Amino acid sequence: MQRILALATVTASAVAPGMATGQATEFGVPQATEVAQPPNAMGPSAPIAASETDFGVEGASDRRDPTKLALARALDERMTVWRSPHGRRVYVRSCRQAPGIQGGCRARIVALVQLLVDVGRERGVDPFLLAAMALRESGLNPYALGGAGERGIVQLHPRGVGSRVRFVRSESYRRSCRRRADSCQREVVDAGARLLARAMHSCDSVVEALGAYNGGECRETEYGHRILEERAGLVRLAKASPLETAHLVD
Repeated sequence: MQRILALATVTASAVAPGMATGQATEFGVPQATEVAQPPNAMGPSAPIAASETDFGVEGASDRRDPTKLALARALDERMTVWRSPHGRRVYVRSCRQAPGIQGGCRARIVALVQLLVDVGRERGVDPFLLAAMALRESGLNPYALGGAGERGIVQLHPRGVGSRVRFVRSESYRRSCRRRADSCQREVVDAGARLLARAMHSCDSVVEALGAYNGGECRETEYGHRILEERAGLVRLAKASPLETAHLVD
């Protein structure tokens, strides 16, 4: 069964419209400086500007990582519910009430961006797609609780892959994670990324793979389309000019 490439590396380089990375049967993270587009996910690509001064990403190498800068910028915008004329931001309640985290909501966003990009690259899954899933599943809230007991930013089921994830299984462990900026989400995102990567190997399209992630079988669903729409929105936010995102510098 044909496997579909659904990976993205966002950079400051110009992108040719409709440009694809690698072959359809490859699942390695692209080395080319471009944005790969899942089928029907978004229109033609455009340059995404990124600058070291756009966002306070930790570490010298990370400050030069255009994918992390672009995703951080997009999530910062996406999690903002109001901004004053002077640039003061108000984030969504679940993020601004993050207890005990030095740096508050922005620190959480930066920490989650680090692991979304790192895990995405390790597992061969588009970090922007993972971020879109996290937004739709939990609103990027590590402590969101699903109707069937799902936990974490990608809402792992406690009787599925979540049964092997400590954050899903242990309330005492979750309490201990509340003072960490990343809220111990690496194992959560890794489990979700592995599940999605397996679905992408088995299904004929990205939207079908998302259906398998959510419902267990390769089929096109409204869930899959919503995730791709969210991803397209994040890419649009990431394309904002550095001048428009100067407020991200503390």
